[in-house]
Amino acid sequence: MKKAFTLAEVLITLGIIGVVAAITMPSLISKYREKVFVERLKQTYSIFSQAYLMAVSENGEAENWDIGEASTIEGAEKLFDILSPYLNKAEVCREKSGCFADSYKTFSGYNYGYAPKAHPKYVRGVLANGVSFAYASSGSGCSYFSGTIYPDICAVLYVDLNGYQLPNKTGVDYFGFYITKKAILPMGLKGWDGGSNGYTCEFNGTRTGNGTGCTAWVLNMQNMDYLRRDISNDWK
Repeated sequence: MKKAFTLAEVLITLGIIGVVAAITMPSLISKYREKVFVERLKQTYSIFSQAYLMAVSENGEAENWDIGEASTIEGAEKLFDILSPYLNKAEVCREKSGCFADSYKTFSGYNYGYAPKAHPKYVRGVLANGVSFAYASSGSGCSYFSGTIYPDICAVLYVDLNGYQLPNKTGVDYFGFYITKKAILPMGLKGWDGGSNGYTCEFNGTRTGNGTGCTAWVLNMQNMDYLRRDISNDWK
């Protein structure tokens, strides 16, 4: 007599494997996607930081750039033209509607209040690697102030790490930076309150800009733990 598994035993084993897979696969997929977004954000920060340095090398310090009046489409256009030669672009929307998804949510589930697809003061484009970007000028002289951590803002930079594709959520694939007199800085550095637009990184946060300010956490901590827990005590 040869020993072997019965059909019932095989089916039970397969059933157990299926249940375990159903429980663990979503978590594994989510962690993998998170890792991909973390790496893409780091790459994007590097791309724009290098472009900024080259622009400064050829055009002088950022505070001396002619980037028009604050919060005007003309100013955003001028900033786009200054940085454009140092970016490898796949699509250019400039002031025309496009280059971003139709709408966005905050990672805490609220409608995002500053969706860039058709924002009247943003100029937009898409990099060759699929990252969408948008600029808003803070005006020549870089005098815009958003708390003591960001006192010399020249412009705001928003990015969607996978362009038109889902999930289109702040703090997941959508993030914000400030272009300052000395460097491009990630939104959400320690001690910042999110500014007037509420660009916070709060677990269950209700502000319509929440999640845009998770950029600094991701770049420093190499994770998106704020999606699962309150990180406020870790980031004071």
